[in-house]
Amino acid sequence: MHTTSNLSVVISNYNHAHYLPEALEAILSQSCRPMEVIVIDDCSTDNSVEVIEKFAQRDAIVRLYRNEKNRGVIFSTNRGLDLASGDYVYFGAADDRICPGFFEKSMGLLNQHPQAGLCSALLQLIGAEGQDRGWISTPVISSEPCFLPPAKVISNLTSYGFWFAGQTVIYRRDAIVRDTDGFLQELAHRTDHFVDYVVAAKHGACFIPEVLATYRILASGYAETAFDNEELSRSTFTRLLELMRSAKYAPLFSEKFVRVLEQRGWYDIEVRTLRLISRSQMALLNRLRLLRTSQSPGDYLFFILFKTFVLTESALATAYLWHRRINWDFRWLGIKIKTRFSRHASSKPLGGI
Repeated sequence: MHTTSNLSVVISNYNHAHYLPEALEAILSQSCRPMEVIVIDDCSTDNSVEVIEKFAQRDAIVRLYRNEKNRGVIFSTNRGLDLASGDYVYFGAADDRICPGFFEKSMGLLNQHPQAGLCSALLQLIGAEGQDRGWISTPVISSEPCFLPPAKVISNLTSYGFWFAGQTVIYRRDAIVRDTDGFLQELAHRTDHFVDYVVAAKHGACFIPEVLATYRILASGYAETAFDNEELSRSTFTRLLELMRSAKYAPLFSEKFVRVLEQRGWYDIEVRTLRLISRSQMALLNRLRLLRTSQSPGDYLFFILFKTFVLTESALATAYLWHRRINWDFRWLGIKIKTRFSRHASSKPLGGI
């Protein structure tokens, strides 16, 4: 085990005392330790501060900072960026955990390619208590660790879509500070996406086709609730597109690229809304099931027909959206199907695409 003198870790926390020990232990037990672990507590009402202070007493690289009032995760992230002194910075979540070797492998590749603005890998999904939920279905853009120069980043984003899994991204700090406006509050849950786009398009990006971190799915999680909020998703995506077309960022993103992103983004938003509607209909079906005292053949037939109707309705609506939004981009469709099937087939990703 050794310390890397140029990596800062920033953890934003609000009421995650239950998960904090797991998250911090995973960081402190890395084969390549960071130079500092900055934990920003956003006025937690549980015993988070007590947990963090115990880790700080045990290990000098852990430092606690407390917001005077609850300001939200984006404020805490920007505060951590200002406090970080490393050449590279990783923004972790208090309820997730990284995998063994994450820092060693990522920093090793970044040191080989110092021009890169960031490095990302693949991400494992876990349940509230750590249950394996498979790896998240992002494109596997290479079967080997690699560096993509800016032009290749744009080409691959156009071909495959967004592959930067947030919990696996390590940034070159000066690339964020010099070339972005930081993590923008107005973009809410898309703020890290925009930073990823800008940094990778400006400086290029490294990629490791290996699961190196986990994302814990919580019903009350920031990203989950934000993406399920249709109005917020639409407004933030509209603003992201406006920024890409602005004078500051347009040199990085051609209008052709932004149009492709626009089509796919609206499609994803509308498909997610359809899934929420279908989920609501399934909840209605389950409620109707509770009304029966015993299951008759008529009940059984009704529930089968109801479920078939919901699934058929959803499939037809999704196909119509594909026709209207994506204009039958079969290459992208093939990539999405392949990543989704490989995700469900195994928790270990299949080769490169």
